Amino acid sequence: MGVTKKSFVALFLSFCLVFSLVSAVLIKPVDAKTVRVAVIASLSGDVTIKKGGGSKSYDAYESMSLNQGDTVYTGASSSVTLNLSNGDADVTLGENAEINVSDLNTANGNKKSKLKVWAGSMWVKVKSLAGSDDEFEVETPTAVMGVRGTQFFVTVDPKTGAIKMAVGAGKVSASTVTNGADSTQKTTITYLYPTQQISLDARDETDDLSLKVDFLDLNDFIKDASPEIIKEIILNKAEIDKENDEFIAKKKKEIEDGKLVDDKTSLSVKDQAELDKVKQNLDNLIGNIAKKALAENKVDKESLNKIIEQANAKIDKQERKLDLNNVKELDKTAGVDAEKEKIKKEMLQKLEAEKLKKQQEEAKKQEELKNKLASALKALEDQKKKILEEKKAAEEKAKAEAEAQYDKQNGTNASVPGSGGNSGNSGDTDSPPVLTPKVSLAASVIPNSTMGEFNLDINLSDFVKAQEKDIYGVEVHLLYSENTSYNSNVPVINGSIFESANSADHVKEYQGSNQKELVYAVTNFGSTSGNIEITSAKKLVTIPLHGYGSHTIQVGKIVIVRKNGASVQSVEVPLPANITINIPGV
Repeated sequence: MGVTKKSFVALFLSFCLVFSLVSAVLIKPVDAKTVRVAVIASLSGDVTIKKGGGSKSYDAYESMSLNQGDTVYTGASSSVTLNLSNGDADVTLGENAEINVSDLNTANGNKKSKLKVWAGSMWVKVKSLAGSDDEFEVETPTAVMGVRGTQFFVTVDPKTGAIKMAVGAGKVSASTVTNGADSTQKTTITYLYPTQQISLDARDETDDLSLKVDFLDLNDFIKDASPEIIKEIILNKAEIDKENDEFIAKKKKEIEDGKLVDDKTSLSVKDQAELDKVKQNLDNLIGNIAKKALAENKVDKESLNKIIEQANAKIDKQERKLDLNNVKELDKTAGVDAEKEKIKKEMLQKLEAEKLKKQQEEAKKQEELKNKLASALKALEDQKKKILEEKKAAEEKAKAEAEAQYDKQNGTNASVPGSGGNSGNSGDTDSPPVLTPKVSLAASVIPNSTMGEFNLDINLSDFVKAQEKDIYGVEVHLLYSENTSYNSNVPVINGSIFESANSADHVKEYQGSNQKELVYAVTNFGSTSGNIEITSAKKLVTIPLHGYGSHTIQVGKIVIVRKNGASVQSVEVPLPANITINIPGV
């Protein structure tokens, strides 16, 4: 029987359909990587957005989508709440905050969310992460917070990079990464539970982060938290209570089974009596925050009552509803091992003493350097004055001698000698080339940096002794915008010009009204040290900086001096051209 054209087409399509079904079963799907988005759920006041890779800021609005690389800014008395990727997390920013949406990727079904906080405070509510490889991190200039399902508070001082983090529910890790002398990286980590907080001034403050974990300081917390953040905390009481109840139930089972888990935290719960004290604190945490906010006028009574009414509407059990008349004070001894706390206080005192000693030594060194520079500058001014006076006297003497010679020649009709002399060039010699001293800048991005770190090299060339341009001390003033900061966590790297054994240096960053100024100064000292000759380009110093976006750095002022016996002379040098560097992906 023959096959018609119509039946052949039908048969062909059937084979295609079957083949596609078989292929779908047999062929392994390609690993996919997708990028999620964040959405502005609500805002008030001045909130602006800078798109990733852009330089302009735009006014934010509700339901606005944010992508990986975008940065959010809030002004005074302003706030914004972000919803990350369909409710994975809610983030509320207070006033004067700056946060970068660093990572919102999904790869092979695993979600990775990462926020970088440069300034201000925020409250984070993270839903329980479904996948074992899901990640949610909040990175600050000092530490990184890692979570699974939890609610916590973070505040960052934009001038110093110091951070505070407090936990309202769940478990949060706090970690720091420091660079060793051999360029290896060391990671230090500790864990915090509800009613605990950690305060860090620098990454290298301590090798044991648990020393910096303490009981929640309500006064500091209320001072740092904005009214919008306090409102969000109270409104989330039902979710916070639920998560904390799960934590209490887990600890209770560990006690009953006699299998206490050492989870690298300073919270100590060894028996049911101690657990009951911890539970009472967790049950009264939100109430204490609300009462303190009212007492400190962070929120008025009428507004607070409305917030409490909204929060209680989501709570089924009457005994769990928030009632400010039935709030018990927090017990700071709950979950604290007295013996460990005693050892901790001793170690903290030692740490603070070492920190104070280091600060005093640095202050002394800076004062000595300041005095040396002041003396050098005074000597320079005195020398300038002396040179001007000597120059003036020499000019007056030369003028008088010339006038006397002129009068003598005119009075005796003496002929002008020299017409019969040798006019050849036999007495000339080749003169050495005249070199111009130079200062130049060079910048380089640190590979794989997560904080936008880069190095700025200051180079000197052609400061030669023959031209009386050799040097004894240098002071450089760098100017740059607000998005650039001196990275005080990384030491400056002195170049090959000054030897550390007989020189002293100093670096300090100053905050201006609309820009920053960094002053670096270095000078020789001692009777055996003299001027330094630089015959080719050499590095003076490497300054560690960090920031985001485009950075333009200029030299506002240079003071270079040389010794001439007991006096000091200035070496004139032109200012170098500005340098611009772009930090990708930050």
